[in-house]
Amino acid sequence: MSLASGVNAIDSLVYGSWTGQAGAPATVTYQFLTSVPNGASSEDRAGFKPMTDVQKQATLSALALWAAVANITFVEVSSDANIRLGTNNQGDTSSGYSYLPEPGVTQVELYLNNTGSYNSNYTPGTFGPSVLLHEIGHTLGLKHPGDYNSTGEAVDGPFLPTATDNLDYTQMSYRQSMTNRGNYPVTPMLYDIQAIQYLYGANMSYHAGDDVYKFTNGQMSSCIWDAGGYNTFDFSDCTGLTTIDLHAGAFSSTRLAIGNVSIAYNVTIKGVITGAGGSTVRLNDAGDTVFGGAGADLVYVGAGDDAVNGGDGFDTASFTGAYASYKIVRSGDSVVVTGQGKDTLSGVETLQFADRTVNVADIVQVVAGGTGGNDRFVAQAGSESFDGGAGVDTVVYGGARSAYTVSTVSSGATLQVVDSGGTDTLTSIERVQFADGALAFDTSGLAGEAYKLYRAAFNRTPDDGGLGYWISQMDKGVALRDVARSFIASNEFKGLYGAAPTDAAFVDLLYQNILHRAPDAAGAAYWVGVLGQGQPREDTLAFFSEGKENTDAVATLIANGISYTPWLA
Repeated sequence: MSLASGVNAIDSLVYGSWTGQAGAPATVTYQFLTSVPNGASSEDRAGFKPMTDVQKQATLSALALWAAVANITFVEVSSDANIRLGTNNQGDTSSGYSYLPEPGVTQVELYLNNTGSYNSNYTPGTFGPSVLLHEIGHTLGLKHPGDYNSTGEAVDGPFLPTATDNLDYTQMSYRQSMTNRGNYPVTPMLYDIQAIQYLYGANMSYHAGDDVYKFTNGQMSSCIWDAGGYNTFDFSDCTGLTTIDLHAGAFSSTRLAIGNVSIAYNVTIKGVITGAGGSTVRLNDAGDTVFGGAGADLVYVGAGDDAVNGGDGFDTASFTGAYASYKIVRSGDSVVVTGQGKDTLSGVETLQFADRTVNVADIVQVVAGGTGGNDRFVAQAGSESFDGGAGVDTVVYGGARSAYTVSTVSSGATLQVVDSGGTDTLTSIERVQFADGALAFDTSGLAGEAYKLYRAAFNRTPDDGGLGYWISQMDKGVALRDVARSFIASNEFKGLYGAAPTDAAFVDLLYQNILHRAPDAAGAAYWVGVLGQGQPREDTLAFFSEGKENTDAVATLIANGISYTPWLA
């Protein structure tokens, strides 16, 4: 019966099994040899010695690691075992060798090289434990994943590609870890577990409850098999940059880019605790929970309902889609983002989307009634209603100005903003901001004052950038007379009025530029007299700007909003 699965990662490791069929549990006996067995080859006999007590204990530990992941029951017997273990003199040709189970074979042997000091040192992460895991893997039916062998004999394919033929993926490889060289893994690895479970089935009683896996900077390379329960990865003792990926078959790093923790296939990890050095976390789709540490964490949310507490540090939650495809609601420190599952975030400073990054501080919960201050709302997909109440309130839209139709209703107190996704109703909203500009509807307020002053001082429609700057200054408390003083000091003003006009000339030009007529005699005399008595020219300019004639002249120009570019400084 063929054991081929059609999966390269499995078939590159599978050679045979003790049952002869895939997925069948097995009871495998073993014995520690005290003498060379009958029928042993001259190679097997060379320098034979029984295993030492240290080697026996290490063997039991290695058998337990294989039994933890697969439905294999190991039973020690004194004779006629399936697996017979000893040592011999292999010189410098190999660290150990084993025979593999085949149809009709009831016994195989495993020999460690008794001339190598590594086969007496079983400190985790050293070569010795890895040799035992490798050789026991052979006795269970696993082959080399590449065309190599200590004897130089050819190995039957298929083979793993070069990128995965290494100890990061399988103990059966001759090749070192790609990123953690010089360190040997302490468990069966990702492809080992997949292949051995294909042969014998998975051990579904191993760590079936709720488990916490705690890692440190110096974590030995390992693969996590866990049969069930609510399981958590705890990286809180890791002090540097870490990467954490909760997907089955993925690798995590307890320090920079070493990939020393992997998750076996069909394992679900749902909790993460990050450390102080900052983590990049990739969640699976099971609905995960993240507790952030003191570092700056970047969390890629999954398709489930995730809960992310960023903790200290400047933390970011990243979503796969465009901003407009999500609904975002903020309440205090909590933000709920719906569209890729329903994700609840707290202690997270920014939200990253495929097309933009949004500061959580800029998002205000959409409610019927804003605060008494200057509220900033971020519009979402669909139809929404915003009521800013008192203050200068802004609604932010993600698209370009041309994508929206903005109109006033209810005598200008209410706005409607329409796009392909719906119609929003804006009540007591003074500013509407787009990706490429903004409209101000406080035409009787600061934005209107700034617009009229441009017309008064320069006899022109304001440019969007300049107007945006002065609106921002007035929003911060700069008075209209102070803006007028700056205008009078500008080169543009001097070009229109002269570098040092007399009071009479100044008044005449105010009439011409603002009111577009010559001053009447009484008016001219009045204003020249006021200036002569010491009234600053900026006060006079501001008075003309706010006068009825200038206000009436611009009323129709700004009735549907004042175009400007928000000043970002």
